[in-house]
Amino acid sequence: MASYTGTTNPITVTATMTANGKLSMYADVSPIQATAQMTAKIRATMKPSPITATATVQPAKSLKAIWSGLQDSLMDAFVLGGKMYFLNGRDYFCYDGVQCSQVTPYIPTLSISKLPAGGGTLYEDFNLLGAGFKDSFSSDGVAKDYYLSLGGLDATTVTCTVDGVEKVEGTDFTVDRIAGKVTFTTAPAEGTNNVIITAYKTQPGFPERIKKCRFNVLFGGTNDTRVFVSGNPDFPNQMWRSGLYDPTYFPENGFYRVGSDREPITGFSKQYDFLVIEKESSKGNMQYELVNGEPSFPIKPLNDRTGTIATRSIQIIENNPVSLARTGVHILSQSNVRDERNIQHISSQVDPRLLEEPNLKDAVSVDFDRKYWLAVNGNVYVYDYDINQWYIYDNIHASFFHEFEGVLYFGSSQEGLLYRFKDEEHISAYTDDGEAIRAYWQSKLFDFGMPEYRKLVQGIFLNVKPNVHTSFKLYARTDRKGEELLLTSRMDQVNFFTFDFTRFSFVTSDMPQEIKKKVKMKKITHFQFKLENDVVDESLGIMGTSIKYNIQSEIK
Repeated sequence: MASYTGTTNPITVTATMTANGKLSMYADVSPIQATAQMTAKIRATMKPSPITATATVQPAKSLKAIWSGLQDSLMDAFVLGGKMYFLNGRDYFCYDGVQCSQVTPYIPTLSISKLPAGGGTLYEDFNLLGAGFKDSFSSDGVAKDYYLSLGGLDATTVTCTVDGVEKVEGTDFTVDRIAGKVTFTTAPAEGTNNVIITAYKTQPGFPERIKKCRFNVLFGGTNDTRVFVSGNPDFPNQMWRSGLYDPTYFPENGFYRVGSDREPITGFSKQYDFLVIEKESSKGNMQYELVNGEPSFPIKPLNDRTGTIATRSIQIIENNPVSLARTGVHILSQSNVRDERNIQHISSQVDPRLLEEPNLKDAVSVDFDRKYWLAVNGNVYVYDYDINQWYIYDNIHASFFHEFEGVLYFGSSQEGLLYRFKDEEHISAYTDDGEAIRAYWQSKLFDFGMPEYRKLVQGIFLNVKPNVHTSFKLYARTDRKGEELLLTSRMDQVNFFTFDFTRFSFVTSDMPQEIKKKVKMKKITHFQFKLENDVVDESLGIMGTSIKYNIQSEIK
C-alpha cells in the first residue's frame, strides 16, 4: 500500500494505491489555480507494470460565473479605462472586475445652441451602438414647439431637463414621434443651452456594424486613445473607431473604407506611431493628425503585393510586424514608406511544407522565448529570430496561445483542454500529454566530397548530453543497404528523486559523454545516419558527431 498527498496552493490532491513493485509519483506545480471541483489525471510509473489513477481536486474558492449564453465562437478582447471589453461576432460586453454586462452605449449630443425651430451647431455623431441621442436647445422664452434633429422616434420615453430641472413626458410636454417634435405645456424661460432633450431612434443594422467585428487594436498615434475594430463580414473593407478613451461610443461617421471591398481587412499591427492595416494582398498605413483642432486618421498605401491571410498570425517582433501571407511569413521593416522592398520573406526554409497546409487563414501565433510560433493543423512552425532558423513541432493542436508568468500555454479546440509547455528542467518535461515525444536528428547524405570513390566507414563518434533519463537508437543507411539499427544506448544521470535500480548509472556529471560505435561498411559511395528517441520521459541531447572513414578505390 502506498499513499501520497500533494499540495499546491490552493489545490490538495490525495491518492492511495496498492502495488507489488516500485511506485514513483509527482505533482505538477502550475501558477494556474483551479476554481471548481474536477477530476485530475495523475501520472504514476510503476515497476514492473504501470497503473492509472485519478484524483478529485477541491478548490480553495468557488467558481463564479460572470456571463452565460455566449455564442460558441472565438472572442476578441481589449482593456481600456480599467475595464475589459469582449467582441465575439454577435455580442459586445464589458467586465469591470465585479460583474459582466452588455455595453451601455454612450448617448451623444447631436447639436448644441439649437433654436427651438432647428439649426444650431453640430456637436457629436450618432452612436452606432445605441438608439439614444440628445439635442441642446437655447430657448427664446416664447416657443413651445422644439424640433429634434431626428424624426421617427422610438416609443421609449423622451426625457428633458430645463435649467437643470427634470420634466416629465405627458405632464410637462408631449411628443410627436413621427415629426420629432416636443411641445411644452409652458414655454421654457430664455437661456443658452438650457433645454436638453433626450430621445431614441433605432437605426436597423447600426449596432451590428460593431458587434459583428472580429478583431481590434488600440491606437491614437503616440498614445492608445481609441479602439479600432474591423472584421465584419458584411463590410469586409471597413473599420470603425471609438470615441476618445470611450469604447461605448462609435460615431456614425467614424468609419474608414480601405481599398477594394473585394479584399477584406484581415488584421492590424503597429510600428512606431503608425497603424498598419493588413489586407489579404496589401498593407495600408494610418497616422494620427490634428487638423484645425480636430483629430484625423488619414490612410495611405504601404505595400501593394504582400498582405496577411491569417489574422492571428500577426505579431510584433522587435518592433517589426510579422504575419503569414499567401507566399509565406513576412516581416515589415518600414511602415512609413510605400515600397515593395519594405517587406522581407523569412520562411523560405519551411515554405515547401507550410504552404501545403490547409486552412492557413486559421493559423495562430505567439512571440515567446525570442521565437515566433505559428500553429496550424496540429503543427507549429517555430522561427528563432536570434539565429534565423526554423524548426517544426507536431501534435500541438493549438487554437490559441497565452503566456503567463514566463510559461507558455495553449488551448486545444479538439479536446477542449488547456495545455502548458514545460522547460527542460521540469521532471515531466519529456512527455507529450503522457505520450512519448519522437525526437530525432538525421545527418545529410554524405559522399565525403568524393562521390566518384568508394569508402570504408569504420566508426561513428557521438557526443551525448547526460540527463535524468536519456537514451537513443543509432541507425545508418548506405547506397548498398537500407536503414539498419546499429546501436541502442543510455546516458542516464544519477538522480535520487527518480531513482530506478533497473537503470542504475554511475554518471554524476552533466558534461557531454563520448560514445563510439565501431562499424565496417565497405565499398559504399554514400552514407547517412540518424539518432532517435521515442521513449516517455526521456530526453535526447546530441552535442556533436564525427565519422571515421577511409577512401578506397575509384568507381569503375
